[in-house]
Amino acid sequence: MITRKKIMADIRGIPTPICPFCQSNLINITASFNPENYEIEMYLLDNASCADCGALLTAPTPADLPL
Repeated sequence: MITRKKIMADIRGIPTPICPFCQSNLINITASFNPENYEIEMYLLDNASCADCGALLTAPTPADLPL
């Protein structure tokens, strides 16, 4: 079993789909689901964290895509 060191940096503020610290694209978020169609209904932006290093992130939204 591989154990990763949890870094726990706080890099919230700039929405990102990739952890700026370790470049992982696996992000933990808190979400609520629509019970009728099981789609994500709402998610919290400022309590996201990197699944690999544990850094605190701001989750992105489609409006955050650079043009």
